[in-house]
Amino acid sequence: MKGTKRQILLLLFYGLIGFYAYAQRPYLSNLSADSNFPLYTTYAAAMERSNFILDEGYHFQYYIPNAGADFITDTGGDIGIGFLMDGKWVYKIKDMHRPILIKASYPDMVVYEMYPFKDIKVYVSFLVYSSVSAILSVKVKNEGEKPVQLSVLPFMRKKGIPFREISRIQTGFSFLHEELPDSWTRSHNLPYVDSIRNYFSMLEEPDDYFIFYSESGEAFQYPFPDVKKQKSQLLFHGRAFLPGKVRFDKADEHLRLQLFPSDNDRVLITENVPVLGSNQAALTNDGYFRLDAGLCGIVDQYTIMAADAQSGSCYKGVISKTQIASQRNDIELGSCEGPQKPINVKLERTKSGLKIFWKENGSNKFDVYKRVYPKLYFEKIASDISRNFYVDKSHPTGQIVSYIIIAKDQQGNRSIHSDEVYNLPQSRFDEYLSQPSLQKHASSLFARIVGFEKRITLAPAEEQRIHIQRSVAEISKPINHLLELSNNVWALDHNLFLKANERLFSKTPVLPFESSDKEALYWSCNNMMRQVFYPPEGKSSYNYYVFSREPTWGWGHGGQVFHESITMLAYVYIDPVSAMNSQRVYKERQYPNGYINYRTGSYLDEIIEHNGQLTSSAPWYAWLNWEVYLITKDKAFLKEMYESSKKFYQFVVANRDSDKDGLCEWGGEAILESVRDALVAVWDQVGYPTNFESLDLNCMLVNEAKALEKMAEELSLKDEALTWREDYTRRSKLINEVFWDEVNGFYYNVNKVDHSFTFKVSNDLKRDEIIGFLPLWAGIATPQQAQRLVAKLTDTTAFWRKYGVPSLSAQDAYYNPKGYWNGPVWVEWNYLIMRGLLNYGYKKEAIALVDKICEGMIEVLKKDHNLWEFYSPDEAWGGYHKTYIWAGIINRMMMDVYEFKTSL
Repeated sequence: MKGTKRQILLLLFYGLIGFYAYAQRPYLSNLSADSNFPLYTTYAAAMERSNFILDEGYHFQYYIPNAGADFITDTGGDIGIGFLMDGKWVYKIKDMHRPILIKASYPDMVVYEMYPFKDIKVYVSFLVYSSVSAILSVKVKNEGEKPVQLSVLPFMRKKGIPFREISRIQTGFSFLHEELPDSWTRSHNLPYVDSIRNYFSMLEEPDDYFIFYSESGEAFQYPFPDVKKQKSQLLFHGRAFLPGKVRFDKADEHLRLQLFPSDNDRVLITENVPVLGSNQAALTNDGYFRLDAGLCGIVDQYTIMAADAQSGSCYKGVISKTQIASQRNDIELGSCEGPQKPINVKLERTKSGLKIFWKENGSNKFDVYKRVYPKLYFEKIASDISRNFYVDKSHPTGQIVSYIIIAKDQQGNRSIHSDEVYNLPQSRFDEYLSQPSLQKHASSLFARIVGFEKRITLAPAEEQRIHIQRSVAEISKPINHLLELSNNVWALDHNLFLKANERLFSKTPVLPFESSDKEALYWSCNNMMRQVFYPPEGKSSYNYYVFSREPTWGWGHGGQVFHESITMLAYVYIDPVSAMNSQRVYKERQYPNGYINYRTGSYLDEIIEHNGQLTSSAPWYAWLNWEVYLITKDKAFLKEMYESSKKFYQFVVANRDSDKDGLCEWGGEAILESVRDALVAVWDQVGYPTNFESLDLNCMLVNEAKALEKMAEELSLKDEALTWREDYTRRSKLINEVFWDEVNGFYYNVNKVDHSFTFKVSNDLKRDEIIGFLPLWAGIATPQQAQRLVAKLTDTTAFWRKYGVPSLSAQDAYYNPKGYWNGPVWVEWNYLIMRGLLNYGYKKEAIALVDKICEGMIEVLKKDHNLWEFYSPDEAWGGYHKTYIWAGIINRMMMDVYEFKTSL
């Protein structure tokens, strides 16, 4: 207790220093961050101007040399700016005269400067004003000694299904786009808007407007508005992995899929098909696919091919109708025989018909497939062509048709299909920029690029401003609604929002960082943690958080869950009130018997029943409430949450001890409830969690009872405090008697039947998983046991890896540093280990652990400017979900070790 008080006093001291330091020099307002600076660069509206149902966040992608400094969204379209002067087009970062520098960065805004040309300074302030409006204020200044003329070209780009129904209105474009909800969102009945009206405009009158079918010739995706009404026939689904069981990033851009009946390749489907009965895309960003094999006809066997367009790794296999109908089917890419796909496929109209031609590819032969929209499949129209072109003389007039080409080598091996080419007008943005005299107004039916040209003349030292905004609304709203919305945002003073952000972070502790990289990581995490909060809405009377605002994916956007709320131990220093209120969300939805559902959001109560039990989450509830109280000292909060925490604890011990032996096991959908919900060595290779007395659950219950004791003491409930002490003392004794293995010096789960380490074969439960260190965190281990645990922890061949402690020993055959719960560094579990090390006086080891994790997170942040669900312990890599709230717990880890860094 003395240590806790000392730590609180130290943090209060840091807070006072921080308030003064931040008031003098707000860190996030005084940046000079280039592309190698470890800064989080995703932006979404402030909590008070956000709403759940229609919400758009943006990632500032200013660090990829061959791309533009764009504001990227997952499915809502991207915003970019290019510049044209003396016939030279500058858009890509590598073409800029100087590197882009970010000058200020907060959860909802970024200010940056760039020099597209020598002496031309462009100063941009980007503000996500609300969930439906974003504004760019662009100042262009001539720092040279001669007058200049240049053009500024703001534009929006859409990957995947294009913009449609584009029309000019006032000083902008109105158009529609689709944001297809994933299956998780739909299966949980969360509200969503899938057809969205946009208004992209300038405050100043543009000098010209443009619409393009493509940016640089990329494949088109046809929108299918009616497939939701149709019934799926034979759904082939699973996840495609890169070699080594590594998940894709940007699979929707780089993965190609092809499926056809094994005995007849006359008809095939690709990744560019809709999912019948759904408005979900056939392929998601992380490689999850859903292909309706029935579109090719119902047959006994199908051939599936997959290829990564970047690496060339591929897969080819045969799958039966029975397998497709009865199970999920994952694919791992590797190497396979076959030619490369045809490239540079183009289409032109001739007097004879539509001519499709492609780059010659050695001695291969080619098959040509055609799709007549709105058909959902391709049909072969030519086989074994030796030349590199084909003329289709029978294309229907007045319809959209497309073609793909497949190469075949002399052994009959086939390639993955080429990009799809269409008979739509081939207007390309890149061709226009190199030849401005080209037509720049494609069909308004579909478009990938819409934008404006603003011509500027500047005398020496003169500057000129332009303003760009993008607003959205559900399709049922009239365009006048968007016009009014856009008119209301033009007058906003960005500097007022900057000052509001400075006030928000003014009381956040400023630590004496020993490196600028750690300081940047710290403030990046503060930005991210604040950004994922929504205000009270729907079912929730309190503010709540989601795991991620951008990208928006169902699992990470439904609401909050206990194990993510560990982040409140860091976030509470930013905004104590909203941290407490997010904990009250659980209390508000708590059942009379104490049960709290797995996930809780404004429109979600995720109630998962399994074998007659309701699934909850890991009991990190009383402990979190107590830790939050230690910072806020809000007695009303403590009283509320003590009663709620007590009820939840009683629910767990009453419903998770099926054999009534005083030790609990995970229940409900136990893999979910245990937090470690995929690729767990014991769950996957030994048995289901309900078969075992649970080491991790019982350690958590000890910590819960200890927190309840402290809460009771603070509330002068002495008898209840004594009861909690007796509870955790008894459970701690049982844990040491049952779960400790003297041979290996480690803690393991045990068979529920006989409390042995054997379930199927001798000692098969002795797998060195991260849960074996939780007795340090819960204060259960004896000093002698702690010494042996620390010896195992600091073994560099097992757990003491370059960038932190993996969730499974690297000596285990199931170890995968890019897996899931079988190898990566989960920062919040490393936090528990760090607390355990401090509990037992291992200060140097705790400091070293925090340094390891910081180093790994910083290296990843420098590369992709994001914060991830977990990290590789062995290389600078983050996966699989980004903008992930619980990465923010690293801030509390840095806080907790600073006391000891100064004393060593």
